[in-house]
Amino acid sequence: MIHVHRSVLAVLILAALSLSPAPAANPLPSTAPEFRPAVQTVSPLAPPAVQSAGATAAVQIVGNLRILTLDGTPYEMGLAHGRALRKEIREIVGLWQKDLEETTKTGAAAFIKEFLARTNFTASIRKWTPGLLDEVRGIADGAGLDFETIYAYQLIDESWVVGPDLARSKCTSIGSQKRGGNPAFVSQTLDIPRFYHGCQTVLRVRDRAAGVEALVLTIPGVIAANGLNNHGVGVCVNAVTQLAYSSDGLPVDFIVRGILARKSFAEAERFLRTIKAAAPQNYILGGPERVICLEVAGNKVAPFVPFDGAEFVYHTNHPLTNDDFNPRFLERLKARGRTLTQMKESCPRFNFLRQALKDNTAILDLDTLKDLYRDKASGINNERTYACTVMILKDKPELHISPGRPDAEPFQVLGY
Repeated sequence: MIHVHRSVLAVLILAALSLSPAPAANPLPSTAPEFRPAVQTVSPLAPPAVQSAGATAAVQIVGNLRILTLDGTPYEMGLAHGRALRKEIREIVGLWQKDLEETTKTGAAAFIKEFLARTNFTASIRKWTPGLLDEVRGIADGAGLDFETIYAYQLIDESWVVGPDLARSKCTSIGSQKRGGNPAFVSQTLDIPRFYHGCQTVLRVRDRAAGVEALVLTIPGVIAANGLNNHGVGVCVNAVTQLAYSSDGLPVDFIVRGILARKSFAEAERFLRTIKAAAPQNYILGGPERVICLEVAGNKVAPFVPFDGAEFVYHTNHPLTNDDFNPRFLERLKARGRTLTQMKESCPRFNFLRQALKDNTAILDLDTLKDLYRDKASGINNERTYACTVMILKDKPELHISPGRPDAEPFQVLGY
């Protein structure tokens, strides 16, 4: 996820919407049955809440972090999510709508209606991640908001990349295979606009029938940003807005949840390489034995490795190997008199990592990794850092999370 310059985005969004062909509008959701979740606020030291049959939502608040346990059908989990974080969701959605209006110079309701009319992600969502639209519907009902608003609220990256942007983004990701006695890991700083901050949330999503439990970093009311499951499958993401997008592909948040539903690295990689993506994104995908970095665009998936034989990967927000560019990006690049090589070398965070991790002698134990993320001079740790996550991919996976800037917010450790 990234932050986009308002002046650039306002023009590009409206231009893209006016030029794009309009597929069939998304159908309205059906009315779902009434459901009352069990919602609790518990002490950080209290034992986990006992989960009963059906949907539940136990909220644990630890400092700046909300941990929400969800269990049940997709709709029930969404409804529990919406009810448990109703106040936070309504507040942030209001700020998001205000930001839309300031950015696009049009009303939020009008923008949402036009955006949904010009895109059609729902067929891909139903095909590749069945049940997640029901979860979104549940969130809307639980929060007391309409489905279209909450559905559009999920599409953070998709709404940003309807036009290309040359502005420097902020997310930074690092992953490593098992090496030097240290387990494999994937990690990132998630850097998003400030209005999202203050209610950092982790969803503990339990699918008892499938035997999968996922820890999902997110924003209240959003189904996913990144995450880790109990089978040691972890995924971190950063936007590469210069690449091509698809108006009918699978949105980023849904791809993340689709990955976390898989029980092995091989299954997750196959899923990521098979689906058609909506917004372009770089994915660092890991399992206990292997970690890969894939730049995923509308029509192409391209791996990136920093050097031959590299035992680790890193990425920021510029495509390095994928050449499936958005034509508007290339036009703007040419108009500014810049080259692709200049673009690729323009990110100070990437250049910092290239120097710090220049060969396989680089130390990447947990303490060293956290110190890298605490660094402010490189820009890795910055004013938009919503959270920093380190996912340890071992037999008993662990999520280390700083709910804010990692130099200011201590890491907490969540497991299964």
